[in-house]
Amino acid sequence: MIEFDCEQVLDQVWTYLDGEMTEVEYLEIRAHVSECEGCGGKYEFQRRLLSLIEAKCREGVHMPGELKQRLFRLLEE
Repeated sequence: MIEFDCEQVLDQVWTYLDGEMTEVEYLEIRAHVSECEGCGGKYEFQRRLLSLIEAKCREGVHMPGELKQRLFRLLEE
């Protein structure tokens, strides 16, 4: 059994959301974000952001280059 701390969980959120981890890792991160208020809020923000981006990509909406750069800078923080 793997136990992730908050920093590890937040480093792995996109991998988790993309489904690119083992089932054990997935279950551990899922348990952590459901129990940890700080990580849960950050996870939920990133989950909603990914959902919005996917929806806009399906609609064919063009994202200005400046907005894309700002978005990636925010995601790196």
